[in-house]
Amino acid sequence: MKNKEPGSFREIVVDACPSGDVHRTLEHACEMAVEFGASLSVVSFAWPRSSIVGDVLAASALSAHEQTRAMEEALRGTRSAFDAVLSGTAVEAEWCSAIIEPSAALREHLLTADLLITSADDEGACVSPDPAELILASGTPVLRLGKGITTHRFPKIIVAWKDSSQARRAAHDALPFLQRADSVTVVGVGDEVSSDRLAAVSRHLRRHEVAAKHVHVSRRGNAAIDLLDQAEREEATLIVAGVYSRTPFAERMLGGVTAELIKNTETSWFMGH
Repeated sequence: MKNKEPGSFREIVVDACPSGDVHRTLEHACEMAVEFGASLSVVSFAWPRSSIVGDVLAASALSAHEQTRAMEEALRGTRSAFDAVLSGTAVEAEWCSAIIEPSAALREHLLTADLLITSADDEGACVSPDPAELILASGTPVLRLGKGITTHRFPKIIVAWKDSSQARRAAHDALPFLQRADSVTVVGVGDEVSSDRLAAVSRHLRRHEVAAKHVHVSRRGNAAIDLLDQAEREEATLIVAGVYSRTPFAERMLGGVTAELIKNTETSWFMGH
């Protein structure tokens, strides 16, 4: 049987909100655009961490002016990175920037997007968009690049599986990456999923030209840590996972596996809902 052509992302939004690794994020996004034959919509929204949204930036005209100037300077820096990375390439790319709270503004750009690329850097002077919030609000899958990423390719991938619509959606949306990987391991932790189910998922992925196998991990305590330990054993550079949402009270009382997983900023994450 002739192999099918691997899937693709055609419209990719890139989070270029001011941070320390915008240049690197744009480089990887450009490489992926070439790989997938995709167009890029690069957005950069600056909003100061010291402000409260709705307070008109500051309590005094002077501090408001200073913060506005700082945000304008940050946006000039991200535009310079955009020009440096995309100039002279054949990638179709458009630019949008504004001084505005990023999460709400980004949602407007995700309505027809196949993928959002963002990064794990969250240490700048500007507010960073929350990737989990964006997934829940838009339904668009998010690739969050880990700090340890060295290439736009992900040869070894972990698919975190539990029997849920979120896990199924994430695995389906990630097929363009899974089909290009050298190896993919479907991982289930504890009694939330059976070995038979994991085997069925890996068979399903193989029918989609994915080099998939499965591993059932005994739960030793924290499911998120058990999954990360398995990813380390597999030398995985990307983890595919569904994003789950609880009420704020339940999150405080029980914690959230999603929140625990994305605390790992070295590994790249593909998240879907």
